[in-house]
Amino acid sequence: MVDTSDFILLILAMFLFAILQLGVTSVLLNNNKVMMNTELDYTAVALAQNIVDEARQKAFDQHTVGGNPGINVPDDFSEIGPEPGEYYPYFNDFDDYHGYTRTDITEFGIYTTECTVDYMNSDDLRQVSTEKTEHKRLLVRVTSETGESTAVTYIKSFY
Repeated sequence: MVDTSDFILLILAMFLFAILQLGVTSVLLNNNKVMMNTELDYTAVALAQNIVDEARQKAFDQHTVGGNPGINVPDDFSEIGPEPGEYYPYFNDFDDYHGYTRTDITEFGIYTTECTVDYMNSDDLRQVSTEKTEHKRLLVRVTSETGESTAVTYIKSFY
């Protein structure tokens, strides 16, 4: 025979189970959210790193393509940006990536990539220089369709 106290204990047990289930579900949902954000960040960094890897294999400057040793450093260095008629993927020097943009569609969304190349101050490589120097920095900024932005930088030196 079942009395009232058994019903109260059953209801209390069901209530405790429901509370525990909500807590577990919350943890699982939060874990999935963190994993998805990590995958989005990883994809953005990978897209930026691909461009950096391409650029770092190029000559330092248009005037050093082919290993031209007879230039005055840094006076003979070219202006930043691609020369007339140069376009991706046929860039031949590091600073051609200045102003380069592209859009990539991945399984995790749409990413917009923007590249900037600057001469860097020889005394402090964290400072952009207004004059030509022996150091150039490539800044690759990747922005997802949600507005999250990731940046990767690489400094290439002439020497």
